[in-house]
Amino acid sequence: MWRSGRLAACGAVFAAALVGSAGPGGAQELTRLYAPKPPAGSAYVRVVDLSRSGALIGFDAGSGVAAAQGEPATLYRIVKGGAPLSLTLAGKPVKGAVTPPADAFSTIVIGAGGNAVLIPDSTEGRNDLKAQLRVYNLVPGCAGAVAVAEGPTVFDAVATNETRQRAINPIEATLVGRCGAASTAPLKLPPLKAGDHYSLFLVPGPDGVVLAGQRDETEPYRGPN
Repeated sequence: MWRSGRLAACGAVFAAALVGSAGPGGAQELTRLYAPKPPAGSAYVRVVDLSRSGALIGFDAGSGVAAAQGEPATLYRIVKGGAPLSLTLAGKPVKGAVTPPADAFSTIVIGAGGNAVLIPDSTEGRNDLKAQLRVYNLVPGCAGAVAVAEGPTVFDAVATNETRQRAINPIEATLVGRCGAASTAPLKLPPLKAGDHYSLFLVPGPDGVVLAGQRDETEPYRGPN
């Protein structure tokens, strides 16, 4: 069973921290400052492998990557936007044509049958003064929901292969997913602060439905392959 995503701090780099820094920390921050920037029209794509095979996922001609241990999705990878994306799983082509939109984030789901489905990750309603919580229902044939354990509903009536998002105040909470009459085991949210982004995934599990979570992160861009 998937567990909640690892805690990965992504602190902002302030210009003041660079002034007068001569030690190793300053060198690392300068490296980030002058890191290659993605070209205009890039797309940001991550992949969920519902087979949970742990196999490497290839993006076009780029190197393969797998979701980290215990997490449902890969990190977002920067690819060419507005162009068909070729995916492989364990070296074999993934079925289904996907074209990630430029200058946008998308999540691609590889179903148990090996077909790829692209879900646009809308940023409408984004509020960096709050934490952003997003849910995906990846269970066939049910309307998904997520609620605070013994509390109010957070997301309701999420159709299969759809996503919803909302801004929330930073809180500590334990959530439970529902898919029809089936409920998931509880999932405790990690500490979230203003500007953090966290995704929830309702997925099929060996014993029913699973609610998994992961912080949203993007791989560093290293320039053309």
